Amino acid sequence: MEQFLKDELLVLLEKARAGHATGNDYSRIAAIINADQTGELIAEADSFFAQEHTIPSQLIEPYNYDYWQKAFLQIKETWQQQNTQPATIRRIPGVIRYWWVAASVLLLLSAGTYFLTKKNPPQPIAGAYKILPGKDGAILTLADGSQVLLDSIQNGVIAQQAGKTAKIVDGTLMYEGSGSAVVYNVMSTPKARKFHLILPDGTNAWLNSASSIKYPTTFTGNERKVTITGEVYFEVAHNAAMPFRLNVNNQAQIEVLGTHFNVKAYDDEPVINTTLLEGSISITLSPNQTSQPGKKAPLILKPGQQAQILIDQKKLQLNDAAKKTTSQEAQPGLKMVDNTDIDQVMAWKNGVFDFNDISFQDAMAQLERWYDIEVVYENGIPTDVELNGKMTKDITLNELVTVLEKIGVKCRLEGRKLLIQR
Repeated sequence: MEQFLKDELLVLLEKARAGHATGNDYSRIAAIINADQTGELIAEADSFFAQEHTIPSQLIEPYNYDYWQKAFLQIKETWQQQNTQPATIRRIPGVIRYWWVAASVLLLLSAGTYFLTKKNPPQPIAGAYKILPGKDGAILTLADGSQVLLDSIQNGVIAQQAGKTAKIVDGTLMYEGSGSAVVYNVMSTPKARKFHLILPDGTNAWLNSASSIKYPTTFTGNERKVTITGEVYFEVAHNAAMPFRLNVNNQAQIEVLGTHFNVKAYDDEPVINTTLLEGSISITLSPNQTSQPGKKAPLILKPGQQAQILIDQKKLQLNDAAKKTTSQEAQPGLKMVDNTDIDQVMAWKNGVFDFNDISFQDAMAQLERWYDIEVVYENGIPTDVELNGKMTKDITLNELVTVLEKIGVKCRLEGRKLLIQR
């Protein structure tokens, strides 16, 4: 066991016991614990909190089925009672007090899932180097086609664009100055990147990994029009005289005055999801998305509702990520869902993976985008694996794979490929 890891763990545990630990502190505690293959750090943490004799390492081997089944059930119970807050230590004979792991909730398993019913030990993890999580960064394409990499710029002027100054302030791109000429910029986030942009009208846009937004450096006329791909969360500046119109991957049109909403429109996913948090928006299918002539009435969303646009029936049959729908169908291919889980929709912006009630394939797609990897299913997509719970997005892929191994998902890393076995 590396001494520096032990020292770091003890410092973090002291902060947790004193009630001063942050979410990132809990995430780091859980990452250290879950990367521990010997059980020494787990025993150290248990001894630290319990002030009891250290549990013998043979009891806390990750693959002791009976022991870890009780442990995961305790984590689940604690999480349901306390959500993200540290819970009071409950002394259960023979089981480590796991409230400090539950507080960060790397992965929680519901009863009867793959881990709780499978006893075969996981395979060793391959990989000679660490694959780091994503971070802030983007590529800005200017009107003349030149590109600026924004990964390492925290403050400073980026470019002059038709009378406007593009600048980074505390890691956010914004525009200042006056100018009447209409020229376009494109911000794109590669895999393993995300970024915050303030448009020239004051609208805030947060881009998830593998996304893009095209916009003018000056809004003129009677509308503010932008085009996006991937996933973007908007907080639109109110301007009743100039509606904000969004072209979603040439599949749908969204119109707003001032509101908060999230759009998820990845090319490799079968459904476009638009979720409203505040205000009101109207959604209309693009002409190429409807086979019936005539103008269709827009679908009006209220806060908490989600519009789902089916764009690929074949992909939908292969991936059940969009299975949560209602019988309310405004237009062919356009459905509306009530009482959407807003926390889950916004998990990406808040630095969290939320795997509750999504398919295994959709969970892996999130990992592909955030870690810039390729997920390969060696024997088909597993149908007997159910991931439920949340985890922070600031751990390395190697640590995450260790967690997957512990819950019974057979996988291994080969370079930047995550190979999933049955």
